[in-house]
Amino acid sequence: MACLSPSILSLPPPQRLEDPNSSQKPIEEWLFCSLKSPKTLPQLKTLHAHIYKTGLTGNDLVSGQLLLCCSLSNSIHYARQIFDAIPRPKPFFYNAMIKGYSETGAHHEALRLYSIMRARSVPCDSFTFPVVLRSASSLARIDVGEELHGLITKTAFDSRVIVRTALIDMYCACGLSDCGRLVFDRTSDRDVICWNTMIAGYVKCGEFSRAKQLFDGMPEKNISSWNTLIDMYCKCGDIDTAHRLFDEMPGRDLISWNSILSGYSKVGQCEAARRLFDEMPQRNVVSWNVVITCYVHNRLFTEALELFRMMQLSDIKPNEVTVVAVLPACAHLGALDNGQWIHAYICRLQIKMDIYVNTALIDMYGKCGGLEDAQRVFDEANKKDTFLCSTMIEVMAMHGKAEEAFRVFTYMTSTGIKPSDVTFVGLLKACSHAGLVDFGRKYFEMMTAEFGLTPKMEHFGCMVDLLGRAGFLEEAHELVKSMPMEPHPVVWATLLSSCRIHGKVKLAEQVALRLIELVPQSGETYVLLSNIYSQAGRWNEAANLRKMMKEKGVIKKPGCSSIEVNNDVYEFFAGDRDHPHCKEIYEMLEQMASRLNTEGYVPQTSSALHDVNLDEKEQALLYHSEKLAVAFGLLSTQHRTPIRIVKNLRVCDDCHLFMKVVSKYYKRTIIARDCNRFHHFSDGSCSCSDFW
Repeated sequence: MACLSPSILSLPPPQRLEDPNSSQKPIEEWLFCSLKSPKTLPQLKTLHAHIYKTGLTGNDLVSGQLLLCCSLSNSIHYARQIFDAIPRPKPFFYNAMIKGYSETGAHHEALRLYSIMRARSVPCDSFTFPVVLRSASSLARIDVGEELHGLITKTAFDSRVIVRTALIDMYCACGLSDCGRLVFDRTSDRDVICWNTMIAGYVKCGEFSRAKQLFDGMPEKNISSWNTLIDMYCKCGDIDTAHRLFDEMPGRDLISWNSILSGYSKVGQCEAARRLFDEMPQRNVVSWNVVITCYVHNRLFTEALELFRMMQLSDIKPNEVTVVAVLPACAHLGALDNGQWIHAYICRLQIKMDIYVNTALIDMYGKCGGLEDAQRVFDEANKKDTFLCSTMIEVMAMHGKAEEAFRVFTYMTSTGIKPSDVTFVGLLKACSHAGLVDFGRKYFEMMTAEFGLTPKMEHFGCMVDLLGRAGFLEEAHELVKSMPMEPHPVVWATLLSSCRIHGKVKLAEQVALRLIELVPQSGETYVLLSNIYSQAGRWNEAANLRKMMKEKGVIKKPGCSSIEVNNDVYEFFAGDRDHPHCKEIYEMLEQMASRLNTEGYVPQTSSALHDVNLDEKEQALLYHSEKLAVAFGLLSTQHRTPIRIVKNLRVCDDCHLFMKVVSKYYKRTIIARDCNRFHHFSDGSCSCSDFW
């Protein structure tokens, strides 16, 4: 074997590796053992130098292991440099290089090298075919697979069970389970791996009954056989059968536990998943990730953060999947301190900052009100794709930063990043929050005319919101009626919300009637129409609606506001008296109301929904959930520290005015996120310019 020249190798000074001369083992054995575990590139180059200096470049075993070690060490490009420097590589070296490509997921390169091997008339062997077939399976290249099958038959390697097993996997990966079964049936010496491959092939093709039938007929089963069936039933949602098989298993491994754990997670049974998790004799990072993800998907955000904190105390280190799973919990809770700590943790552990981690960080910072931090992550991201840019546009939109959202879109189009339908949802939201009707119309037309994207329900909903908020209610109504698909109730609710803003009672009644037909148990419809009646002074109609809600058992979604203080998230409901510092909070609110009246705050009693006297209206307004959260924030945080709150519903007119005056009197920035957008209150004004 010829070695690369020193100029190509760029060999560093030898590192502190174990001295081969101090070992009793022969130098060949020492090098072979050293190359079995991953190495850094400088270490690989040092070992390569040892091979060169000791004259072992002609040792196929050592040199082949060097190529494999390069792939294990994410240095496949260096392996290819070594390979290309060999004048006439033997099949062994081709096999090592193709395996390296295959195991690192570079399947296209694996097939290209195989083509070069064939073009050079290098003979294939029983080690070549399984690896090349694996790459053909991963790419679902039936043309390559069938060509390989012909060559295997021609060269009589089809007698090897390892080759036949690879053929079965290839055919099933390409959706041809019958062809795979034909190979299986013609394999007389099939082992348990061959059986498991055929069962897994049926599962890949969605033929679950055939998989179970074959499983039942197995002469001998191992743990992998059971795991395949358990995973199959978990994926199709039959968690009861999966658990029965789990209980029947003669032995279990970590994969068995993780499979059943994932099954409960997929069907949303968080309590059952947590019970299993607590029972596990051992856990790995997958186990933790599954339960954290389950909590987040089922909106149990506090539980997800608590479990993540428990993970810190375990001997398992989080990975990219962990942080991508837990950051949305911080985002939904508005838990900026927790999110910042996780970001620092990512940096400290040197977790790979890939596109998914960066996107999750941008989303978290954006939803927690940390707009500058979101921008910083976006600017520092080494790679930007459609998903990352669309998330940044969405963040700018929710903060009312329309021009900044447009700039990100311009960056996308100028750098060749293709927009998606999600991109245009963000752009239309940005237009809606800023009242930019003409820009919204332009982007709505552009997505089809320039990018060939068909508007979806979300895009129509954004346009209805944009037009309705800006006062173009008739145009919005016509757009709803002309939609190519049946309007979702959310679209009708968006139009009804615009009727409330502009006091359009007659249209509101028409829209509400349609909504009640579609979702008769939705309390939001009744509440919105009741608000409209109350604002118009039509108290009888408002009272009748509340009576109707009670008779039909329709429940109003309660307003809830949360605030993070010292890494703990506190929730408040209107009139809430469950907080341990309830007395101090209410006293603080009374003081605030008295002081703010002198600053020009006059309660917006039109936001009160009952026909009662003025004092009762003002008292009801004073105890809204966001006011309780702000009072607690003033009591619990340092002077001039920003107060960040999250509300599950739209902030009312009175609370909006209240927070503007608070920001001026107490010299505090208040960053509030409601169900529509962010409001940044500072020195008596709001970033939304009172358009929300």
